Amino acid sequence: MKVSKKTFYLGMNDRVFKEIFLKEENKDLLSILLYTSLKISFSKVTLLNTERIEGNVSVRRKTLDVLLETYSGLIGIEVNSSNQKYIRARNFAFFSDMVSHYVGTGQVYDEVTQFLQLNFTSGIHKDPKECRVYKIQDDDQLLFVQNAFIYEVNIDRIVRFWYDENEEKIQEYKYIIMLGLPLEELEKLYSKTKDRLVKKYMEELERVNEDPRFREYLTKEQEEEKIRNTLIMEAKAEGEELGQQLGEKQTKIEIAKWMLSKKMNRKDILEATGLSEKEIRVLNENSLKKTAI
Repeated sequence: MKVSKKTFYLGMNDRVFKEIFLKEENKDLLSILLYTSLKISFSKVTLLNTERIEGNVSVRRKTLDVLLETYSGLIGIEVNSSNQKYIRARNFAFFSDMVSHYVGTGQVYDEVTQFLQLNFTSGIHKDPKECRVYKIQDDDQLLFVQNAFIYEVNIDRIVRFWYDENEEKIQEYKYIIMLGLPLEELEKLYSKTKDRLVKKYMEELERVNEDPRFREYLTKEQEEEKIRNTLIMEAKAEGEELGQQLGEKQTKIEIAKWMLSKKMNRKDILEATGLSEKEIRVLNENSLKKTAI
């Protein structure tokens, strides 16, 4: 199959990840990825949310990217193509929502079912570890709860093993490495390993990139992201100009007002200004009152 010279989307794009790994016929790919990341075998993997391009793919659910049910418990997967400051807080909020929903709807406060969040994250350049496991515990490492864990996979470090030609690590992490490789490198990985699952993933990635409907959606999503980034940059530039005349706090307030006037997303305003949710809500209410007058 000949892939055109347009942007080639990798598996670390969350929409591409879903389109490949949420297909019933690709459960073998999903299972081996889970085993490589968590070092746990799963005899049952059920997809609890299967949004794909045929459905309402343009709507970003306020949940983890992927939610799986296994005999051991629930696994939420989040694919982060960057390591922005808000990423961990957002992912933890999704994870907490998953735990509270399933514990709250049960007959008992469950301390047996395992709740795992698996984060594939790019941009953790300085961390020397391939994967960190976070637990809720005290200074003496006594667990507050026994069944909630967050795994954060350092994609950049693991993909680096490929380019450094670290044969031992390549063999260990090939199913994670493939998420961060372009097509030409994937072909080399398959040539080296002769692994049928690497080949299957590569073919699926080609299929997604050649799907005109999917490319149209991803192109639109990229354009929306560029517009968002441009508006944030303009807001910060506006803030620098105001900063010469106003104090730091008042500058943030003026930036928030400007962003509200542009109908920008509240999450972006929080990110750009550092103001609290309450402060932004009050500013928005005051703005609406003035408009009504």
